[in-house]
Amino acid sequence: MAPVGTARFQRSQRLCRPAEFKAAYADGRRFGNDLLTATVRLNDKARGARLGLSIAARTIGNAVSRNRLRRLLRESFRLQQQRLPPVDIVIGARDAARAARSPELRAAAQRLWKQINEAWEQRSSKG
Repeated sequence: MAPVGTARFQRSQRLCRPAEFKAAYADGRRFGNDLLTATVRLNDKARGARLGLSIAARTIGNAVSRNRLRRLLRESFRLQQQRLPPVDIVIGARDAARAARSPELRAAAQRLWKQINEAWEQRSSKG
């Protein structure tokens, strides 16, 4: 894991294996807004937040558009990772994301991070 104070996006902070994605989809809680969806599942506390991207060609379109969205989401996660709870997050895109501009997509990602943090705080305050 990256030393405290750095905001790098390392391999240990990514969901890579199909089993990790399946576990998140099976046990995770769903969040979303008009452009993005997120499936969030509690992980091992020592790992911190981890990100997986599931951006479908059918939804977003060509490779250039998909990769642009992936870069934008990874950058947003990289900047927020220290503030997120220890969860596995799988992000998908809705049809409206195809026509959205970068500032709109960044704002949608920020709303997702906020929803995840608020849900975590509510969960922590109950237990």
